[in-house]
Amino acid sequence: MPDDLTVPGRACGTCTLCCKVLSIKELAKPQGKWCLHCEAGRGCRIYNARPLECEQFYCGYLSWSAMGIHWFPRESKLVVVSELDGNRIAVHVDPGCPHAWRQEPYYSEIKHWSVLALQSMNQVVVCVGQRAIVVLPDRDVDLGVVAPDERIVTAEVRSRSGRRIEALKLKADDPRIAGMKPGVVRTF
Repeated sequence: MPDDLTVPGRACGTCTLCCKVLSIKELAKPQGKWCLHCEAGRGCRIYNARPLECEQFYCGYLSWSAMGIHWFPRESKLVVVSELDGNRIAVHVDPGCPHAWRQEPYYSEIKHWSVLALQSMNQVVVCVGQRAIVVLPDRDVDLGVVAPDERIVTAEVRSRSGRRIEALKLKADDPRIAGMKPGVVRTF
């Protein structure tokens, strides 16, 4: 792993949680299931021939200096990643510990990220397998399972009583989101 892409002093070591919680398209590996090529706690058995998707992956713990050491995935049971060209922070949770993201100090930090994300009109989403929970500053919205033909949408809804942020899932071909950049808050 190149040193210029990682925070000094951080390494995967015996952590292989990304090989469980993330999908790998090239291998048709779904979220929340161990990769067939992973030896848990040791590493990838096809490391030298691993997919480009794996080769280019760096979790937030490895690459974001602002993340404390308590976010080490093997210990926290959480893999944090930037998705959709930086428009979404996704917290992928080990399905064996589905409530790990609600523990402290993680939950408070995730809530803080949601405040910052909303200021930039972006999203924070917690993923437990294919189940998605959008984290908003004032509440968490459990969208349930998000199918491959669905998109997570965060929208600013205006009414007489004021502005409210809503989270929903829509079909990818829904005309209300046609041509819109994924992960960005929309106005309906």
